[in-house]
Amino acid sequence: MFLFIALTVPVFAQISAAAAASRSDGVTVRYYATLHEAFAANFSDEITVLTDIVLDEPLLIEDGVHIKLVTGSTSATIQRGAGNIEFPVIWVRGNGAVLELGKPGMKNELFIDGGYSDSGLEAHAPLIALSGPGAKLIMYDRVFLQNNFNHGDVPGNSHYQNGAGVNIRTFPENSERQAEFIMKGGTIRGNINDVMSRVAKGGGVLIRGFGIFTMEGGVIMNNTAQMTGGGFHSDSRGTFKKTGGIIYGANAPAGFRNAAKDGVGRPTAYGHAVSVSVIDHQFFQYRNDTITENLTYTGAPEGNGVFGEGEKWNNPDKDLWRKLFIIVLIAFAVAIPVFLVIWKLTYKKRLESALKKNPAPEIDLENTELSPREKEICSLLMTELSIKQIAYALEITYSGVNFHIKNLYQKLNVHSRTELLAKLGRSMRDRQV
Repeated sequence: MFLFIALTVPVFAQISAAAAASRSDGVTVRYYATLHEAFAANFSDEITVLTDIVLDEPLLIEDGVHIKLVTGSTSATIQRGAGNIEFPVIWVRGNGAVLELGKPGMKNELFIDGGYSDSGLEAHAPLIALSGPGAKLIMYDRVFLQNNFNHGDVPGNSHYQNGAGVNIRTFPENSERQAEFIMKGGTIRGNINDVMSRVAKGGGVLIRGFGIFTMEGGVIMNNTAQMTGGGFHSDSRGTFKKTGGIIYGANAPAGFRNAAKDGVGRPTAYGHAVSVSVIDHQFFQYRNDTITENLTYTGAPEGNGVFGEGEKWNNPDKDLWRKLFIIVLIAFAVAIPVFLVIWKLTYKKRLESALKKNPAPEIDLENTELSPREKEICSLLMTELSIKQIAYALEITYSGVNFHIKNLYQKLNVHSRTELLAKLGRSMRDRQV
């Protein structure tokens, strides 16, 4: 593509405007025709991206190399090419390798782009994979990791092919030298992890195995994971430390919110903003709402799931039981009034049927001192209705009926319902015939 490498010394005064990148080493500036040539040089240095670049091969950072990737006088985009869908755009895989994206005070934007929004490009790897023991990725303001669509049948034990934005993983044998992503600023947005397996987690950032994600600033927004952790997911032995920045969740406005979609198997759709699991998916903590406050979480959840400075996240299993309990309460709240209405209607019908079979007799109470209510109750006492049924039929309280009965007993000079029946010309035996 480009045919020369030039040095900024007088003998090489004519520099090609088409050079893709430059590296500075002290006062000397070296121009490279391709970004791969700049990465492949055997010394650590700052690389300035001079123009938009499409990559059909991953950029590799090997053992001990420390590269700072920045922009110059204009913004620049490093985009995934159609020839590089099986590997990350940038792969920090060397022992102690370091990649810095941007730098404090950088004026123009640097975009690492998956190409999905422009060309619909489907890849099988994240934008950046961090897998070397002791490897480190540092990201600053005005850097954007965006528009990567990770889709395909990805092996569950893959150490770089999962996630959509940044994948962090250190293997157990190197667990004391974990790879770490330090996000000091910048934006991770519009990435989708849609791999067709149980490992489809982490739309923005994913820790797969041992790894550390330290978030000090920046924004994680509008990312999607097929399973869990739309913004961020930590699997197994990962560590999440958050002292700043924003991870948007389900409550954020459209265009900002991260999302966990329905996935394959269990668990499903936990943690639109953040999810953290501990060994073999036995326990999950997840955060669905918008995260804007400072939060520190380190290591595995302990006890009641209080993380850092006392913030409590949800446990999906406990949350499921809580939802079931609420559903049961709602069912009872609906069923009890319905039951009471049905009981009232049927009870009224039973009373009407009982009165029809054994109607209240016509009794001459005109010459008594009974009140109209007492006469009404006296007549009903001649039926088979119980005191409670009489109270229900007259729509008065049980104690109210007893009060009237006591008064009418005194006025008629009787002491029981049996004496009342006898006095009024009917015996209990007559009532049963």
